[in-house]
Amino acid sequence: MARISLHIGAPKTGTTYLQDLLFANRRVLAEAGTSYPGAYAEAHFEAVLDLRSMSFKGHADPAVAGRWDRLVEKAVRWPGNVVVISHELLCGCDDDTVAVVIGSFGGHDVHVVLTARDLGRQVPAMWQEQVKNGGTVPFDRYVTRLTREPRRGRDANVFWRQQDVAETARRWCEHVPVEQFHVVTVPPDGAPLTLLWQRFAAAVGIDPAHVDTQLVPAAQRSVNPSLGYGAAELLRRVNAALGEALPWPAYEATVKRGFAEELLQVPDPSGGPQMPDPARAWLDERTQAMTAAVRELGVDVVGDVADLQPRARAAAVPLTDDDVLSVAAGALADLLTKRSTRHRAPRENAWAARVRRSGMVHRLPAGIQARLRRRDQR
Repeated sequence: MARISLHIGAPKTGTTYLQDLLFANRRVLAEAGTSYPGAYAEAHFEAVLDLRSMSFKGHADPAVAGRWDRLVEKAVRWPGNVVVISHELLCGCDDDTVAVVIGSFGGHDVHVVLTARDLGRQVPAMWQEQVKNGGTVPFDRYVTRLTREPRRGRDANVFWRQQDVAETARRWCEHVPVEQFHVVTVPPDGAPLTLLWQRFAAAVGIDPAHVDTQLVPAAQRSVNPSLGYGAAELLRRVNAALGEALPWPAYEATVKRGFAEELLQVPDPSGGPQMPDPARAWLDERTQAMTAAVRELGVDVVGDVADLQPRARAAAVPLTDDDVLSVAAGALADLLTKRSTRHRAPRENAWAARVRRSGMVHRLPAGIQARLRRRDQR
């Protein structure tokens, strides 16, 4: 039977990059004995939506019903060596759902892979992702909610259930042996992106050389792009103004994709949001406790646990309304430019075209001659 490698996230840890690599190279991988099942890129996402009965802003897609079982069926029937299933929403499964996930694969050898990144980068990234999905909580309030003890509230519970490596490992190791839980640390800023792929491939049990990493980087820049602080804050204010006016399908297409991921990709002088100093000290302590717990658990770590320690960053600079206005003006200018390129002068009717070609314009009534001159001046 094939080894089942479940990549469960966490969100914002290079998951889109890894999934794009696997999908782009799925035929070559299959020839080498590794299956990344699914005929289209969103297959694993839809399967996890079905598994967890998830909805967005109250909207549940009825089309995903049965997708998890179909994905599992393809996995257990694979005659090769390895099957990789990957989606970061698996990271948020509760204890009961984890039991369902592992039980789905019967007697197969199931390994769980968690990609993890330092919390100093994860907090701003997760706030931004929440805003891109309709959130309205300001960044400073979001940080306060995450760092409050004891933990309470949806924001904190969702974040730590996905981003606390030790907590996630304990939950899944109730159902898989400790030695079959693998933590892949995301390399620090400045490291080659391919290093993450090499670590991930080692964890899921495949040869990294089987994948052509050049198939993804050009497209990757347009997938799930990040926003600057000013752009994210502008989007947050738009979300607050919209309220519940748009159902999720309309919001996703118009606001998340069209507005956030296209129009807001403009120069943003504010940079990205930075953790305030008191929160940085708290995160340092939380990270030390988390990494100590990971070592104590004895799970397999691919990479370096030190990669999870937040790096020193520039001091937090307060965001101003002028920063937000600058982004809004840039996005509006971009929109107007795009609209102007689609503008075309009204087509001339066939009669006027024949008159022009005949050279008889001077014989037309003065009013019609004036109309044709105005058309020429547009």
